[in-house]
Amino acid sequence: MNVHTPDSVIAPWLESVQPDTLWVIGETTPPVVSDYQQHSSNSVCTLSHQEVGSTRQLPQAALIAKPLTSTNELLVAGQLRNLLISDILCFVHVSIPQDSLYALAFKRGKECREKGNALLSFHYSLVTYNHTRAWNNPKFWANPENWDKYWW
Repeated sequence: MNVHTPDSVIAPWLESVQPDTLWVIGETTPPVVSDYQQHSSNSVCTLSHQEVGSTRQLPQAALIAKPLTSTNELLVAGQLRNLLISDILCFVHVSIPQDSLYALAFKRGKECREKGNALLSFHYSLVTYNHTRAWNNPKFWANPENWDKYWW
């Protein structure tokens, strides 16, 4: 069985997203992010949970490096999403209800192990958040038989 670590999830995410600016939420920056920063020209800013709302410069992506262990800590994921940050990756302890993250439009990723703790990775992407539906446009609303016939 292939056991993933948070670093093995973060590295491909960084390669696919390639953010110019990245927030790391937690006490320290993971080594894989530091290595990535050395080989690219991106800007990495490490913030605590409390500093998320007070910063004015918004990043292209955010990584919640410290695993979320309580439902109160999920507020950080919601704050980041509400700031319209386009890509967010977080790790959650398995005891947290997954429905809470699904409600924030996060998608479940791989299961990881760190220091004996089982973690789940979750990813949010603004690009894939709300896909365009064929029926959801003004062309088919309110008397479609009169469209392009009259000018109101």
